[in-house]
Amino acid sequence: MFELLTHHQFWTAVAGYWIFSAAIGSMPEPASNNGAGYLWIYRFLHTLAGNVTTAFGSRIPGLKALALVWVIPLLMAAPACAAHYTIHPGSLNKTDSAGYDALLVAQAMIDEARTHTETAPLPGGAKDALNTLIQSYNVARDSWLTYRGAVATHTPADIYVGRLTQNLSDLSNAIHAFKEAQ
Repeated sequence: MFELLTHHQFWTAVAGYWIFSAAIGSMPEPASNNGAGYLWIYRFLHTLAGNVTTAFGSRIPGLKALALVWVIPLLMAAPACAAHYTIHPGSLNKTDSAGYDALLVAQAMIDEARTHTETAPLPGGAKDALNTLIQSYNVARDSWLTYRGAVATHTPADIYVGRLTQNLSDLSNAIHAFKEAQ
């Protein structure tokens, strides 16, 4: 059940909001003899639920059209089922596949930089950043291969996961530094 919810985060949020909005919508409207506290809670919860027209009624002219203009871009910008990750064929698990992805990105950047240096030299700081990137790539690749070997031989891979994570983080930092130096 939890995996279903994590893979469909958008629709889980929509369903949760719908339930919350329905619960708020079932609140009785404040009468003239209700206290100021209930009126405040009623307006606050309706505003929180997005029921601005219910909370303020006709006090704000053109509110329905304005609410529609606000809601449409929000709905269009929301990613649906963005949590899906396709594991590469031949990968041992998600960690292995994600490590492979990071190494592919770094290798492509290194290859592109090497091709570029054949036609024009890199700017001053970019050469040092490229050397750091290459060194980080080699370390991350070695730890990735070690991790794969541990998983493939059913050796406890906990030690290797931490090392791989740290090396991939360092590789990511080196990629960002190289991009900034270019």
